[in-house]
Amino acid sequence: MRRTERGFTLMELMVVIVIVAILAAVAVPLYINYVKDAQRTEAKGAIGAIITGEQAYYQKAVANGGGATFTSDFTQLNVDLTDLATKWTLPPTISGVSATGFTVKLTSATDATMWVQCVYTRGGSPAWTEQ
Repeated sequence: MRRTERGFTLMELMVVIVIVAILAAVAVPLYINYVKDAQRTEAKGAIGAIITGEQAYYQKAVANGGGATFTSDFTQLNVDLTDLATKWTLPPTISGVSATGFTVKLTSATDATMWVQCVYTRGGSPAWTEQ
């Protein structure tokens, strides 16, 4: 009576483990970059909302006869960024405010080295920088 053994050899299992490890070594960094890119895109959307709020503030100031300028006070912009509170440091930094433009910067709440910045110039294209 002959008995046939079924199963995998140790060599076959090791080959499969090596292949899975190689795939993981390639996939994990790609996934991490994908997540960071998605977070940066989310921040750019929030900065876009801030720019819209700044433009409305500017137009309101001109219509009320006040000085034509932007504001560095985020609370005057009527922009709700509560969805970003767990991922980004709020309120955003608004600096370099003048009648011609301003700079907005959002810094990640979990990784201080990751940030998105936009330099807005009235009548010009926004200049984006990120890290």
